[in-house]
Amino acid sequence: MRFKYEVAIKEYERVEKYLKENGYICEVTGSLRRKKKDVGDIDIVVTKKEVLDLKKLEKEVLETTSKYMKVESRINNYEFMLKDGISLHIIPEIISEFKYTLWQSTGPKPHVKHVKQMYKDKNKVLNKKHIEEKEVYINIGLEYIKPEERYKEINTK
Repeated sequence: MRFKYEVAIKEYERVEKYLKENGYICEVTGSLRRKKKDVGDIDIVVTKKEVLDLKKLEKEVLETTSKYMKVESRINNYEFMLKDGISLHIIPEIISEFKYTLWQSTGPKPHVKHVKQMYKDKNKVLNKKHIEEKEVYINIGLEYIKPEERYKEINTK
């Protein structure tokens, strides 16, 4: 089932408010972050500054999410079905790798694969820790590519 962007972003904002009230930092990712006209689910990268152990963070955020009033059921370890029929995919990540995971999970996959290949071709390492999203591009001589433009071919000049 697909959902219009406007419907999904409003649902994300409600989930975001709930998670933030519980001390989490979160950002929408995937096709919703790329502002696609319709999306299949809501992907959210979630962290907490004071939780540096990924397993502990996963346990905490997934337990907190399962208590969200609009959760109808759990689909699998990281996915929840909301009462309105849209699924919620939680991507826990430690704070030091949050921005990298946000970039990678925003996709689309061919874009991420291409950028990673550019790093490899230039004998550079794509650092996952403490990297800002814009740096992913700047470090290989590209201008920042907005999420909603990441389906276009990359101009390497």
